[in-house]
Amino acid sequence: MKRQKRDRLARALSKGYQAGMQGRSKELCPYFAIDARSHWLGGWRQAMEDRPSLVK
Repeated sequence: MKRQKRDRLARALSKGYQAGMQGRSKELCPYFAIDARSHWLGGWRQAMEDRPSLVK
């Protein structure tokens, strides 16, 4: 059971990262559960840091 839970959270992190790299808003997070939402937002934040700056 713990492995499945970890996999879901890893997927949420990955999806958040992908959304961030595409420039989507964090308001579009599809998760409502606290754990999954926090992982999605963590991935989104990481993508925002990794994204090349558009403002020079």
